[in-house]
Amino acid sequence: MSETKRKLYVERDGFCTEASMLLMALAIVFRLIGSIGRWDDMNYLMTQLALPVFSGLLFLLCLLLFSRRAFWTTVIPVVFGVAFFVFRIMEVENDWQKVGCIVLYMVIIVLYAMCFSHKNLKWLLAAVLLLAFAYHVAIEDLPVLMDLKNPVSFVDGMQEMSVLAIMLSLMFVCLAMKTTGGKAKAEPAEPAPAAPETEKQPEPTPVPEQIPAPEAAPVLPEGEEAPASDAAPAEEHRAE
Repeated sequence: MSETKRKLYVERDGFCTEASMLLMALAIVFRLIGSIGRWDDMNYLMTQLALPVFSGLLFLLCLLLFSRRAFWTTVIPVVFGVAFFVFRIMEVENDWQKVGCIVLYMVIIVLYAMCFSHKNLKWLLAAVLLLAFAYHVAIEDLPVLMDLKNPVSFVDGMQEMSVLAIMLSLMFVCLAMKTTGGKAKAEPAEPAPAAPETEKQPEPTPVPEQIPAPEAAPVLPEGEEAPASDAAPAEEHRAE
């Protein structure tokens, strides 16, 4: 049994990878549009504009250049992206919501890093990101959109769209994860090839021994007697 190193990668031209890249590019555009009119706020520019734009561009660059060779480099922009979410949630007044969201962001980082050693965790991470997306839409966005007395401004809507696009981008890249290598299954040993059977030569058919036929007695003319054999005088001599 041979063992090779396990490697996590994504196909750059795969559907999920392209969807992830498209959503991340849209997130950058939405963030830039949502920052119109707030260029004089240095704290906002550093934590809510420069940080997410930098992490998004770095994420796209890693997918374009290292999707197969060094996909692990995407951990770096993911960490920067989580830092952006932490700075963003600090503006919320509810302390329990702050703690819950920060714990969720830490879980996402840990699961993303563990996917490089346990590929099946990608399904858990994708489910966590989908639940976070559903929570943002159902709990945070819909009540604000339903409040007709305080309508959402265009720039604020673009900022929220940027957050949702980042979540979906990470979810799609999780679905695109694949592994190569790992433990090779032991293959059953092939039986040794049997020695070629030699063709049996047919046994020769025994030839029956030919018994010589007795010599035929010579035919004498009429009136002549056959001469006595040499054995007769010998027998007479023994009798004397």
